[in-house]
Amino acid sequence: MHENIKEFVENRPEVIAAYGYGSGVFKQSGYNQNEQKQIDLIFVVDDLKKWHLANIEKNPNDYSYIGKYFFNNANEEQLKRVTGVTYQSDISENGNLYKFGTIEENDLIKYLTTWQSFYMPGRFQKTTYPIIENSIISSFIRRNRCAALMVASFLQDGTIASKKDLLKTLVGLSYLGDTRMAFAENPRKIENIVDGSYDEYLKIYDFKKPYLQEELDGNYIINKEIIKSYIYSWPVYLKEYIKMNSYSNDEELKNIIRDYFININKSESIHQTIKGLKTNGVVRSSVYAARKISKRFKK
Repeated sequence: MHENIKEFVENRPEVIAAYGYGSGVFKQSGYNQNEQKQIDLIFVVDDLKKWHLANIEKNPNDYSYIGKYFFNNANEEQLKRVTGVTYQSDISENGNLYKFGTIEENDLIKYLTTWQSFYMPGRFQKTTYPIIENSIISSFIRRNRCAALMVASFLQDGTIASKKDLLKTLVGLSYLGDTRMAFAENPRKIENIVDGSYDEYLKIYDFKKPYLQEELDGNYIINKEIIKSYIYSWPVYLKEYIKMNSYSNDEELKNIIRDYFININKSESIHQTIKGLKTNGVVRSSVYAARKISKRFKK
């Protein structure tokens, strides 16, 4: 499977980095593993419009008529719109189905470090398969994951949690407020992601943190006072949101943090859906949405 993914990437214009993700790359519990899944990819490029225009020439079938028109005529602001990423889906090649998102390197690094947009940071907090790696981007992905683990630990109910508890809270950050969770996603998506790729998550997250004290039974005691002392180092847009709101105890602070994710995820999921109609076309977007909705009714 991974050889097919590499071939797909090599058939596109040069990228700075490329990653695979989702149920087409990593196992997720609760699904028929023999069913064909769309393979999800992220391409990191130098210039978004220039890359797409080159790919339209090289792989015109990646685009609908509407998509070709959009990429030929849109300006930089119209292309990036809030999240910085554009998606093409329902691409058939060598017996596989693909979707790829494309984002400029500078935008990805900006969002990974600031959480000005949480669309890509949330994606890279989950498991990803590196197809083409870049050491600079990898370092910022690690920083993003460290921040996510700290925030998830603080949001955990109570002061004792297992690794799986912490990971489910962490993965859930990017789904708080996401409008697609209401109608177009499996309601057990978060549990399926963590349960299906649990060993992979243990490889990318280091739980040896000063605010997590491991107990003999494998659970962790969370020191939330230590976490609060690190707030100054959190991604700036979350930190500024906290500063704009007053709180008198940990529960109020947790509600403020949740509100940040609910607001940003709700706004970005709506914007991304609308942008998808322009970059991907109505027909392809509808096929993709229908496939998502069908997952909701599977166990």
